[in-house]
Amino acid sequence: MATLLPATSTAWTLTASEICTDALEHMGILADGETASSGDMHTALKALDGVLKELPLHGYCWPALSAATPLNWAGDQVVSLPDDYYAYPAVWSSVSGAKVQLVQLTHAQWLAVPDRSATGTATHCYVDPLGDLCLWPVPAVDPVLSIQYQRVVLDALLVTPPALPQYWINPLGYGVANELVLKFSVPQDKRLEIAQRWNAKKDRALESSIASEAICFSVAD
Repeated sequence: MATLLPATSTAWTLTASEICTDALEHMGILADGETASSGDMHTALKALDGVLKELPLHGYCWPALSAATPLNWAGDQVVSLPDDYYAYPAVWSSVSGAKVQLVQLTHAQWLAVPDRSATGTATHCYVDPLGDLCLWPVPAVDPVLSIQYQRVVLDALLVTPPALPQYWINPLGYGVANELVLKFSVPQDKRLEIAQRWNAKKDRALESSIASEAICFSVAD
């Protein structure tokens, strides 16, 4: 007779409000089962947004690749990027009827272009520090641009989980608590423990997020 195994679930997660509640409990602001005031929850939600927005600075590649998105050319060298643009653009022009990817220039390469105002069919592009896309040569006709890019981290909503892999969800409560320990005058010993736990959990999550490197073999002489 076959043995029936219990149903399994892999869908565990926490909403932003639950993460914020965890953070307030870690700091001792809330006891288990207590409900946060609207003011404390608002403060914790702002801290959660701060933690999420800074994850790319710690080396985390946010898994939010955009769809191919048309860009509006207004007859100039500079083209505005989408509001949710973060980084890693791939830009194509279809002015010739075929989709051709533009070559992205670094800041040094852009400065080294001898005549940045030259006109012609755009073959290169540069994203300036203000987040605008600069084309070179400057197109005389609509280059029919499209872009795919890494989207910015979305703002947290209380009733939904952050759009992160599952292994990030538990560490975030400690990250939010670490952001708030000064605001809530948390004792020094508890601050230290919260910081240590956040850093350890964050580092493990970042390690898990790193793509596997290629393994190379060579023959010894």
